[in-house]
Amino acid sequence: MKKNLLVCLAVAFSVSGFTQNVDKEYSLREYRSSDYLEYEKYTYNSDLLLTSTDNLLIDDAIRVRDSLTYDANNNVVKLDGYQLLNGNWTHVYYMDYTYDDNGNILSRSNYNSFSGPTFSLGGTYLYFYEDNKLTNWEMYMNGTELFEQCTISYNDNNQVVEEFVQDTWGSGTMEDSWKIEYIYNPDGTLQTSKPSIWNGSSWDYPGAEWFYYDADKNCIKWEHKSGDRVTNRREYEYNMDYTVDQLVFPVTPEDRSETKRLVEMQNMVVLQHWYTENDQGNLIYICDYIYDYDFIGSMGISDHGMRMDSMRMYPNPASDLITVSSENNIISDINILDTTGKVVYKQSNLNKKKANLDVSTLQLGVYYIRSATSKGIVTQKLIVN
Repeated sequence: MKKNLLVCLAVAFSVSGFTQNVDKEYSLREYRSSDYLEYEKYTYNSDLLLTSTDNLLIDDAIRVRDSLTYDANNNVVKLDGYQLLNGNWTHVYYMDYTYDDNGNILSRSNYNSFSGPTFSLGGTYLYFYEDNKLTNWEMYMNGTELFEQCTISYNDNNQVVEEFVQDTWGSGTMEDSWKIEYIYNPDGTLQTSKPSIWNGSSWDYPGAEWFYYDADKNCIKWEHKSGDRVTNRREYEYNMDYTVDQLVFPVTPEDRSETKRLVEMQNMVVLQHWYTENDQGNLIYICDYIYDYDFIGSMGISDHGMRMDSMRMYPNPASDLITVSSENNIISDINILDTTGKVVYKQSNLNKKKANLDVSTLQLGVYYIRSATSKGIVTQKLIVN
């Protein structure tokens, strides 16, 4: 089963230059499924800007990589897409972006190779603003044919309340339309995102997204509902010791939210539980998604993993047995990875504070011990001698 990563619909579309100018503690390094069938890995430059994203869907044998290029104002001016085909990284698409003097995106054009040697222009988006607030966009096919146009409405708090889109798909004229309505809680958090499609005489509502929060305005549950029936659910867990201002997330102009694949939050998200409806109409658990962070040192990304309180690993270096322990956190799973990221040793369903690992069969070299704890993921370097 292919597991699609959750991308929440936009409540604002801001793609201006992104600069990390707050003291940062951790960067999101990897977002992966607990069954290891899917992951995204992120690389940043010395300015803590995303430079590449690696994606893997093992069940579909698909591996892709995006590479970003910035201008002097830290605006992404090009995004190149590659796919691993027959063992070679092949350039399959790219996107160009232009900006105004305020860093607002003005245009976005995508080009595809369709497995050939040349690239062809696909769609071009043009964006229009009032007081640096996006009000409209238009999409042209082949650079000249108007294919879609959108009008964006805001409330008094400058929150998007509606995206209204018309397109020529099917009819050939600007008659087909769809929209997304946004409803907010009194504290300003997003409550509901409700898409609908015009059927020629009335609006059809295929379903809606609902968001639920804790007292700190962290979204702890997302649900997709068809009527009163929940067809998809995501539950989130957080490390309350860190706020989002202390974190670096992967951000590109292709993200329709401020932080990639993240719901509204104030603290460090560490786990996501995914449930979906089966053929019998029952909601069943599928897997967890794990957010794995790197500690940021004085020279940028300099450590592997989030250093949780009282987490220990000894002896190190080691040749036979090692112990991984935590005074305050429950350890659920432990994986040992080599320097290529391959899992070479695994213990699951531990649910205890201390575990012994036999590393005597490992070849000499450097490895990483990745422990899933009740507060998140801890990654520590191990030397086997």
